[in-house]
Amino acid sequence: MLRFPANALPLPLEDFLAEIHARKGEPLRMPIKLDFGGGLGGTTLAAQVIATWANLNKPPRSIRLSRHFAQNADTRDRFASTLPGMATLYFADMIDCEGELLDRVTALRAVTPRVEAMQREDYQNTVRGIGVALCCFMGARNEFLKPLYAVPEPMGVHDEVTFKKLVPRLLERLNSGKSLPLNEGQLDYLCAMVYQLFLNCDQHGAYRVGGGRYTRGIRGISARLTTLTDLPTLVEYAGNDTHLRSYLTRLQMLPFKGEKTGPTVQKHGAKPMQLLELSVFDTGPGLALRWLSETEGAESYSDFSLAQELDAVRTCFQKHTTTKVSELSGQGLPVALSALKNLNAFMTLRTGSLSLYQDFSTASTTVFSPEPRFASKKVPEITGAAYSIWFRVK
Repeated sequence: MLRFPANALPLPLEDFLAEIHARKGEPLRMPIKLDFGGGLGGTTLAAQVIATWANLNKPPRSIRLSRHFAQNADTRDRFASTLPGMATLYFADMIDCEGELLDRVTALRAVTPRVEAMQREDYQNTVRGIGVALCCFMGARNEFLKPLYAVPEPMGVHDEVTFKKLVPRLLERLNSGKSLPLNEGQLDYLCAMVYQLFLNCDQHGAYRVGGGRYTRGIRGISARLTTLTDLPTLVEYAGNDTHLRSYLTRLQMLPFKGEKTGPTVQKHGAKPMQLLELSVFDTGPGLALRWLSETEGAESYSDFSLAQELDAVRTCFQKHTTTKVSELSGQGLPVALSALKNLNAFMTLRTGSLSLYQDFSTASTTVFSPEPRFASKKVPEITGAAYSIWFRVK
């Protein structure tokens, strides 16, 4: 039986994804909760991993959960109030709670209150903890969420002006109703980027290569705050993720707005700080396969090399993070780059056989050029695409 890691940080999840590929057909055992709350990229990556497991296995797909899920309403709510939990119940066909079987429809009732909160823009109750999620579940009655869609149908996404209002509301929910310390230019860029990325999810993430919508799939937006209290915590969170560890450590050394003398170091570690993580994701075919299917006629990832995939993804990366910025700011890519540099942001992208990053807190960053995040590690093929931007807000 496959056992999903409680330590749902990127490297453990990549190792587990390799197990999924090697052990097709095995049921999946899920923990009720994840360590660190799924922060620092774990939440959306976990949803992609679960979708990959579902795509690699024929129905009926069996999920194993603790018997407490079947017997205790609080346990059901705890599990279903996280993005990985929602994805698990959505992609499974049968839930085995240590011998007590639940069908998918029964199990999904625990997710319904969260989706209804998304639909009515009750952001505080969309997910557990200091986070917000807007998830569109294909085939669901509320698939086309009102905050994201002007018309409840494919291609019915709201316009940019609406997203310019939506994103600040999501961020304010994370900060107890107060605006986060972003200037107008930074906020304009984030809104434009989120709009373009979600528009891409709606247009491409929900459709198979060759045509036809997926019968099951998720696309959405996730935002969360993660508090890091001391240097050992930073190391524990990052593990062997060298670039993330370097970024988090660098943040402790950089002056932050509102600090008169720059960051200080406590006796037993670094000064606490809060990171905002903003993600747009889908469980579709992935950026490179979609792009190369349209330009080169590719039908699977075996039809092109890793170098071709990287080149295709970089093209998509620039296209879908900068296209509409010019309409909001008049300067396009230079303003986008300036905003991310001013935020000292860290950007990641996981799609296909690639895990990419770009650290905008370094002085050498002058262009959009995402690089492989784990240079010495070949990451397994994953379903969909997930963009995340992290930056310090406190």
